[in-house]
Amino acid sequence: PHLNLVVKCDVQGSLEALCAALEKLSTNEVGVSIVHRGVGRIAESDVMLASTSNAVIIGFNVRPDNNAKRVAELDGVQIRIYNVIYDVIDEVKMAMGGLLKPVLREETLGEVEIRKIFKIPISETIK
Repeated sequence: PHLNLVVKCDVQGSLEALCAALEKLSTNEVGVSIVHRGVGRIAESDVMLASTSNAVIIGFNVRPDNNAKRVAELDGVQIRIYNVIYDVIDEVKMAMGGLLKPVLREETLGEVEIRKIFKIPISETIK
């Protein structure tokens, strides 16, 4: 599985640093795919792209405009706004963990042995 992202930042330097850090998070089990990256406010076109590519919008020191907010609510697109790069990385790691298949483990709590079966006249069985 892949976690698709649309990344928008306030300046080009932040964009390059953030995208490089996010791309390093890819593992064999879950990949990070940056569908679009750009500088400036989160616009309606960013939300439409995120909607068609099933992506989450990451905004770093930027805000969505009013049209983008409205379209995001209608289309169910998540817009996440951050001011600290480490918060972005931590939350993307958690989102990637949610894409992993759960590991099923069977743990034996105890064993039982049936020694006798009792018949009751009401046709029920006690074990």
